[in-house]
Amino acid sequence: MTKLKVCGIATLDDAIELAKLNVHMLGFVTDPISPRYVKFDFLNFLKSLTLPLVSVNVFNIRDAIRRTPSNFLIQVHRILNDDEMDIMTTYERKFIMYVPMSERYLPYLEKALNLTGMVLLDLERKSDKPDLNFASKVLKDHPEVGIGGGINLDNVREFLKLEPGWIDVSRGVEDFPGKKNLNKVRKLLEVIA
Repeated sequence: MTKLKVCGIATLDDAIELAKLNVHMLGFVTDPISPRYVKFDFLNFLKSLTLPLVSVNVFNIRDAIRRTPSNFLIQVHRILNDDEMDIMTTYERKFIMYVPMSERYLPYLEKALNLTGMVLLDLERKSDKPDLNFASKVLKDHPEVGIGGGINLDNVREFLKLEPGWIDVSRGVEDFPGKKNLNKVRKLLEVIA
C-alpha cells in the first residue's frame, strides 16, 4: 500500500488533526524562504506525535542536523555535492533525499539511493510537469521511493498507478500556504486505500 506524507504543515492544530487521520508522515519546512516556514523551536511541540515526522531543509545541512529533534527524519530538498553527502554519513540520523524527476539526474539518484533508503522524486521547478515515465522506470527497480510534484485529488490516481512507496503532497491539500484542508486529506486517503 502506498503511504501518504503531508508536507508544509505550519500549525500545531493541523499536525494533531492529520496525525488523527492516520497520515503516514508529517513534514515541516524549516527554511525561512518558504511560505510554509516553521521555526525549529516549533518542532519541539510535536514530540508527542508517534508517526514519522520530517524536518524539510534546503540550505545548511549541519545546522538542520544540529537543530532538528532526534526523533525527526531530515529531508534535504536540494541537490547536494559529494562533500555534503559525506557530511551526512557522519551522523546517525535518518534522511530523505530529494532527487529531481528527470533522466538527467539518474547518476545523482544512484548516489542518493546508496546513501539512504528514503528518496523523494519531485519536480525540479514548481512550473515543471512530472516525468511519470522516468518515475515509472525508477519505481520498477526501487518501489520504496516516494514521489511528489503537484499531486492533488484530480491527478493522484495517475501517480498511484506507478505504485510508489509513498506520495508527498503539500499545495494539493491546502486552503492557503501552510493551512491544510483536512477534507481534502481525508479524500486523498480514501483514494490511496
